[in-house]
Amino acid sequence: MSIGSTLLNLRPEPVPGYKFQVFINNIRMGFSKVTNIEESIETEPLQEGGVNDRVYSLRKPVSTERSLVFERGMGSRGLVMTMLTLRFTVGQRIPQDILILVCDRTGTITHIYQVHGAVVKKCSVSDLDAMNSEVLIERFEIAYETLESCPIAAGVAGGALSALGADLF
Repeated sequence: MSIGSTLLNLRPEPVPGYKFQVFINNIRMGFSKVTNIEESIETEPLQEGGVNDRVYSLRKPVSTERSLVFERGMGSRGLVMTMLTLRFTVGQRIPQDILILVCDRTGTITHIYQVHGAVVKKCSVSDLDAMNSEVLIERFEIAYETLESCPIAAGVAGGALSALGADLF
């Protein structure tokens, strides 16, 4: 892929939501679903006296906890994955960042989410139902400090522009 096609994509395609990889402690782990990926801030409206046509939004300190939920099918695993799963006990801090890589249809990484300061908050298992033939799902809910999002095309374009000596901002 050339720099020109990276900077100007005339045929953008939607990124599928089913092609992703999760790395925890630098080990790739399989999950069927990851929920609550979001970047947000808390604001407080401030209305200035005499100004009736608008309010100002001020950034508040973070007052609520952020969490991610990882889901996967429960099954028999090898020794390495069993030992790694023992790190998912409630209250356990995950020492390294969690990386979530999102890929396009061709397998090229398009987005990276980096989760810092994760602590396992809750572990649960789906309902045991003898009348249903669904896969048993285990859920890990983690609380985290920060989440960084990095679109790869923007990073490549920014690096290419700075290498050329061009500043857009």
